[in-house]
Amino acid sequence: MDATPAASAPVAPRQPAHAARRIDGRLALLIGVLAAAVATAGSWVPSLWGDEVASIMSARRDWASLWAMLGSVDAVHGLYYALLHLWIDAVGDSPLAVRLPSGMAVGAASAGVFVLVRRRAGRGTAVIAATMLLLLPRVLFVAIDARSMALATAAATWLTVLLLRLLDAPARRAWWILYVIGLATATYLFLLVVLLIPVHAVVVLADRCADRRRVRLASFCVAWVGALLIAAPIVVAALRQRDQIAFRAEQEVVTPRAILVGQWFMLDAFAIAAWSLVAVACIAAVVRRTDPAWRGHRQLLLIAAAWTLLPTVALLAATAVVSPAYTARYLVFAAPGVAIAMAIGVTAIPWTWLRIIVIALVAALAVPAYLEQRGPHSRHAGTDWQAVAAVVDRSTGPGDGIVFDESVRPSRRPRLAMHGYPDAFSGLVDLGLQQPYDRTDGLWDVTTPLAAVPDRLRGPDRVLVVTRSAHGADDDLGTLRSAGFVEIDRVELESDVVIRLERRSRPRSGRRVSPAAGPAIGSEAIAETRTVAARCGRSGSSRRSGRPRG
Repeated sequence: MDATPAASAPVAPRQPAHAARRIDGRLALLIGVLAAAVATAGSWVPSLWGDEVASIMSARRDWASLWAMLGSVDAVHGLYYALLHLWIDAVGDSPLAVRLPSGMAVGAASAGVFVLVRRRAGRGTAVIAATMLLLLPRVLFVAIDARSMALATAAATWLTVLLLRLLDAPARRAWWILYVIGLATATYLFLLVVLLIPVHAVVVLADRCADRRRVRLASFCVAWVGALLIAAPIVVAALRQRDQIAFRAEQEVVTPRAILVGQWFMLDAFAIAAWSLVAVACIAAVVRRTDPAWRGHRQLLLIAAAWTLLPTVALLAATAVVSPAYTARYLVFAAPGVAIAMAIGVTAIPWTWLRIIVIALVAALAVPAYLEQRGPHSRHAGTDWQAVAAVVDRSTGPGDGIVFDESVRPSRRPRLAMHGYPDAFSGLVDLGLQQPYDRTDGLWDVTTPLAAVPDRLRGPDRVLVVTRSAHGADDDLGTLRSAGFVEIDRVELESDVVIRLERRSRPRSGRRVSPAAGPAIGSEAIAETRTVAARCGRSGSSRRSGRPRG
């Protein structure tokens, strides 16, 4: 008679837990989809900027060219470039297309934060944490940036979820292998994710001390060593190529404001609100240190503290000792820790109505950053290459020449407008091009002053000069004037100036020569540069009618 109850007794408790997991799973999916939609909205509006165009140019290379480039520069971004190469082949390279993976990654990170917090706290706290992550201005920034940092943030979040899974219950070997491979792969995706290992080590040691039990410390040590061994080649490559970022030694990037505001908050008012919530969370954890109901919150706060502090300290130390590695946005992969701490601070507020007001206030403080980031010139000191492309598109016809200011640093050179928006430049002759980027082992085109290639000026009767610095194109403008060109008009944009010149006279010793009949250097350059857009992967069919526009 007792057999039936005894047999059925274990079943009853499992059913509510199973139902709760199903609800949490659906809620995590909903949060991820909504967060991705919010993060992606307006991503097509801002002009592409230097780092994004570097991503696109690298992804457009064929595999042999990409491999050759990674041997000399940007090896730390190699996996991202390879993934973007495949993505572009599938969906194209418009601004929306290349930024979409980052928006989707922010959605995945928000869902991951919900799942992570839910393992230690209630559903309400988990929802607040996911919301706080989405509201962080730095997270909103990388959500519309064609770089690897949003993907790294999602990877770091889900790796921490997996860490708690390994801590909470015995796991099959497959879970450990996934953890090792995940850590190593995330490091190839974004090098600084390797700093997640000391974060996880602190969490494991704290869990072992708190529970007074033998956590599988040896297993974790083996996993971390395995991940480091697999990731060793990219770490070595990064050290070999560290001169690539040596120019930052001349910049004052390590400042209190960069650390306290720039890393995650970007706006002073938002930073004040965020740090206030973090302070509330810390005070509440001390006050309620003996409250069993707050045990999970204290564990989450420890994870958040390790996640935000250790990578920051490590990167600052590396900058001081090894190389100028610090950049505020690089630490966005630690933003989930900040969001968790903020959520605990909100949860510590005893009145529901006040919690709602605080969440609404944080959201309101995020709105200015959200709108500004999705403005047309919001990237990198007002980059306006989308506008440059529009002016070029309506002001030129097939066979016209184009010249770019080469005096500013490579990531700000206006010639990147041609690689970001190739359709607008299709059919133009890049008069200063010496060697296209995809035939080098560097990131950028190799160029030469017009004075060194005067034969190239025999063909076009109209030339556009795009300049960013005040006098960066003066020498090339002088060469054009000597060849009989005069300025017709100029368009001043947010950061760049587009100058149109037309030929009014030719040098007495010269006569017009068609590209096909010109000297070898001129004919090769014209033939080569007229196919720049084709190498970039875009057709530019609007120019094939042969009619000048504008």
